[in-house]
Amino acid sequence: MTKYIIALAYRLETSIKYKNFKEFTYNILENNAYSKKKYFDTSMIFLVLSTIGILIFEVNHKNLRILNDYELFAVIIFSIEYLGRFWISSDIHKIILDDYEKYQLLNKKYKISKSIKKIISNKINFVLSPMAIVDLLAILPYYRPLRLLRILLIFRLFKILRYANSLKEFLQVFKERKFELFTLGLLYITVVFFSSTVIFLYEGPEGVNPNIVDFFDAVYWSIITISTVGYGDVTPITVEGKLVTLVLIVSSFLVIAFGTSIITTGLSDRMEIIKENRVQSETSKMKDFVIVCGFGMMARYFCEELLSIGKKFIIIDNNKEAVNSAKNLNYLAIQLDATNMQTLEMMGINKGANSVVALTNNDAVNLSIVLSARALNENIKIISRVNNSNSKKKFEIAGVNESILFNDVTAFVASEYLGQPVAFEAIDGILLNKDFKVVIDEVEILNNSRILGKNINLVDFRNYNLTLLGIVNLKNMNDFIFNPTNIDYIVQKDDILIIIGFKTSISQLKSDLINLDFRI
Repeated sequence: MTKYIIALAYRLETSIKYKNFKEFTYNILENNAYSKKKYFDTSMIFLVLSTIGILIFEVNHKNLRILNDYELFAVIIFSIEYLGRFWISSDIHKIILDDYEKYQLLNKKYKISKSIKKIISNKINFVLSPMAIVDLLAILPYYRPLRLLRILLIFRLFKILRYANSLKEFLQVFKERKFELFTLGLLYITVVFFSSTVIFLYEGPEGVNPNIVDFFDAVYWSIITISTVGYGDVTPITVEGKLVTLVLIVSSFLVIAFGTSIITTGLSDRMEIIKENRVQSETSKMKDFVIVCGFGMMARYFCEELLSIGKKFIIIDNNKEAVNSAKNLNYLAIQLDATNMQTLEMMGINKGANSVVALTNNDAVNLSIVLSARALNENIKIISRVNNSNSKKKFEIAGVNESILFNDVTAFVASEYLGQPVAFEAIDGILLNKDFKVVIDEVEILNNSRILGKNINLVDFRNYNLTLLGIVNLKNMNDFIFNPTNIDYIVQKDDILIIIGFKTSISQLKSDLINLDFRI
């Protein structure tokens, strides 16, 4: 028997279908980063609320068959979900294989009973976990022998905690502050027990206070008073009872203030994590976006340009002030260490990101970002700011695609302005003036382009009121060919035409170049 179980365990370990199905089950039930989980969560929340609505409806209405059928459908879904969570709570075959291989290594006879004990222990831990108990209580009342327990259906409301991440984060506050809350609980119990005992001693004797008959009435009065509800159905009559009430009221202020400060502090600390989770969630939905590392003055202008052309981006900076500054501009930003590979992976370097731009003012930090990004993704485009020109070679070795020599560029721009101020102002106005209708744009030559493999002079740019400045040849190390109309240039795939003109004219040219009816 043991031999067959081990063989089955190895078969499951090597089965790709089994692994894929279990991974899918885990993702849909537990992995908040999984894109399709939100649809499952929304459906389950609707199912929970609708069944609670049916429970309320049936209080004063007769049972309808369609509602019973819907209840059956909901219970089947809840049961499948419960069994799915039970299944993924641990890997039975891995426990068996780990123990078996360990015994083989030690040349000892494998005893499957020890593995079974581990398996049962893991499954019991799952069954006894709070949320698993809630799941079970949401299912059990449906079955006939337990129909009297239908009131337990109200526990289905607690299932919503599984599907609402914000509520889960709120509950995490109680878990993190359990010591403080335990202390508060002891204080609360002490105050309640003390005040209940005293009030019962003075008000409890027969004939003194008709509203306090037993100790439970005293506890009830104490809790109602300390919670500042004060129904007024139980009130002290004796002087001693009134004095206890005054002491209890003052004590209640202290207890409430203490409890409020604990929860407020916990929520404040947790809010940062909630914000990080929101940013991660937003990032997971984005496609073809840029990861901007660092948010200084250069990054600020860079992000403005990305925004103007409709390019999506996420900002990563370890400085809290820089992140807050980015958020004030309504940019998607997160306070993390961009040199950390886990951070870049979390932000989607292997998913939706198409570029990484390192723009910090520290070459060592930028180099570390480049190394991390290139190690994670060999094909992603990496651009980095280089403050010291002597470091450019290091960045190239690290795998950067383009280097921005910050100081050299600044010096070059300054010298050009001094040499040709009028021409410089004209170019500056075209590039940076948002109200100026003339723009410099690029037209990429794709497989379906009508000009592919033909002479560039066949395109009448004057007819479009456009000027061709040059062509970037990607196959020749991004070589820039200035004014190619003079050399009868043959257009190649992935060439990029650099054109100056009106936006509408450039859009028309792009459309015509892929239009089958367009004649050259």
